[in-house]
Amino acid sequence: MLVSGPVAQEKRAIWLISVIGATLKKLRDDAYDASFSPDDSQIVFRDSVNRDVWMMNADGSQAKLFFKREENSRPVWLTWFPGGKRIAYLRFETHGGQSTFQVESRNTQGSDPVLLLDNDRLVDFTWAGPGRLVYSVREPSPNQYDLNLWEMRVDEETGKPKGAPRRITDWTGFSFGNLQFTADGKRLVFLNGRGQSDVYVGELANGNGELKNPQRLTLDDRMDWPGGWSADSKTVLFYSDRNGSFDIYKQNVNEKNAQTVVSGPEEKWAPRMSPDGKWILYMQWPKVVKGPAPAAGTMMRVPLAGGPSEVVMDIKGHPKSGTDPLDTAGGFPSFRCAIQGEVCVLAEEADGKISFTSFDPVKGRKSEVWKTDAQALDTDWDLSPDGTRLAVSTYDYTAADLQIVSVAGGTAQKFSASPWTQLNAIAWAADGKSLFLGSFSSRGTAILHEDFSTGPKQIFKDPSLDIFVLSPSPDGHMLAFGPTPWNSNAWTIAPFPAN
Repeated sequence: MLVSGPVAQEKRAIWLISVIGATLKKLRDDAYDASFSPDDSQIVFRDSVNRDVWMMNADGSQAKLFFKREENSRPVWLTWFPGGKRIAYLRFETHGGQSTFQVESRNTQGSDPVLLLDNDRLVDFTWAGPGRLVYSVREPSPNQYDLNLWEMRVDEETGKPKGAPRRITDWTGFSFGNLQFTADGKRLVFLNGRGQSDVYVGELANGNGELKNPQRLTLDDRMDWPGGWSADSKTVLFYSDRNGSFDIYKQNVNEKNAQTVVSGPEEKWAPRMSPDGKWILYMQWPKVVKGPAPAAGTMMRVPLAGGPSEVVMDIKGHPKSGTDPLDTAGGFPSFRCAIQGEVCVLAEEADGKISFTSFDPVKGRKSEVWKTDAQALDTDWDLSPDGTRLAVSTYDYTAADLQIVSVAGGTAQKFSASPWTQLNAIAWAADGKSLFLGSFSSRGTAILHEDFSTGPKQIFKDPSLDIFVLSPSPDGHMLAFGPTPWNSNAWTIAPFPAN
């Protein structure tokens, strides 16, 4: 049995397990997403450092580069054609907020890439037998929580499709993930699961070294993501699709019900207070039912005291990188505002660079304050409470890189949160002297406090929660965060339709 993924201190490796005697043999470090060839003679895999695709013999010897991934592109879900003559994979690519999901294949020399399937709502795929690809597709909004099965006939020699895709199921309430067929292709096993995001709030204590009594604030079963806080630290601003489109809400931390701030057919994300406390700022895009995400959106403001929304400025790109409802937090463009000064900063991604630009909530865009080469999918950031510094984190399997950059200019200061790697969230503490970090792992996300003197300290961890957003209250007493709990069960379809 071939297994790959994180072990021990989240170090990724490929292992061979004997089903007789349960012996364990490591084949390679810093590698994952491994797949045996049909004759069990070769293994194709990805390396954890550069995420390129490699191939090696079944005993781990003679490893060689199969193909190098392109910039802004990630090949995932490596799987051999049943006949062993080609290797298929999902090619996930982002450019300026636009994402593509394509199934490609290559011959066993790593050349002759052939497009097999192009569908931005693709979720998973597997082989039901020679030349028969079965895959799951997310339904368009408003049924984006439902998935259904499709199939496509494929030429095993050339990797080209033979005919049009065909729908197999037309069900509701199912999520077809982790698709696997038995060897005879007569039984399909899959995970039927549902994930959602919620807003949680906890009390910070002992100099930010402890998170006490974390409680779920939003009690619906849809997507809820925290944004910022009210100036008095009593109310959390958040966005939710509980009524279809993402709208803006606010909720007192001592109350069970939220109040609608802005609603409508558009998609509205990431509400935050303006520095003067007069406006709630948020990003907005036209809602797209099918096709790619919008190439541009609008920064909006709505008076805290009530009234119609107004346009602040245009913004570039769209932060969503897929059709999964969970993929609706973070990314670029994104923005932050100081709580002790007058500065707001917008971050936008284009051509492998992230630019940070100051703006005024009334007058709009001002000047660029910093630009850096970075992978948008691997980068998170925050603005210090006084508006003078940017903190930037990088998601990496082997490193824990942090940068502190002055908004006024200058060289970035570099730090490390090691041994905590896979940093997927960052936020300044309210006093501007330390950071909160999210460190992802296969056992849930740890929330850390980094004070730059004694090193990062874990203040919260729940193995069942992956956390992607951190938002401290302005008074420093509370921390809002956005976890994504999952509930999945294994199902089977037998006999699976032959045609």
